[in-house]
Amino acid sequence: MASNLTEYLVLFYVYSLLGWCMEMVYCGIREHRLVNRGFLLGPCCPIYGVGMVTITVLFQHARFGFAAVFVMIIVFCTALEYAASVVMEHFFHTRWWDYNDMKFNIHGRVCMETMLPFGLLGCYALYRVNPFFLQLYHTVPYSISRKIVIGLVLMTLIDLLVSVSVLHGLSLPEGEADHTAEISRRVREKIMKRFG
Repeated sequence: MASNLTEYLVLFYVYSLLGWCMEMVYCGIREHRLVNRGFLLGPCCPIYGVGMVTITVLFQHARFGFAAVFVMIIVFCTALEYAASVVMEHFFHTRWWDYNDMKFNIHGRVCMETMLPFGLLGCYALYRVNPFFLQLYHTVPYSISRKIVIGLVLMTLIDLLVSVSVLHGLSLPEGEADHTAEISRRVREKIMKRFG
């Protein structure tokens, strides 16, 4: 079980990367092309990291049964996804995902198709994946693991600053639609002009 800041940071980065990979594969199959689904430029979807760290904090010591934890994880993930959509749209006036074409959606921000998988994946990660990665983490000498975590934090902060700077300088597509592919294209073009 996670018990300190470094362990929570490790879980944050593990799930941010796994979430990014999952999004790339799912959307790659669906759209027949690879698109960076993350808000950041690097291979990181922080919403997955934040979600799983919060789930770990809330439920790793829970005395509820599996069914209750499953339902609470669904409720939490749905609220998190909805809130992230609202906040990102407020700041950047565009959408990274949209579920209006799916049944049982709420304002196109969340839908039933993602709620159930998030519940199942959240439970599986909490009970099986967390112990595996924490055990793996503890096999690395502390002096090395600490440097790796510090390096990841610094890279993420730099990525965040660059990503926000690039996005604020762009004319982003507006409206209720999934604009991820177009955002990625415009970001790539701007970076190539600036550094290419």
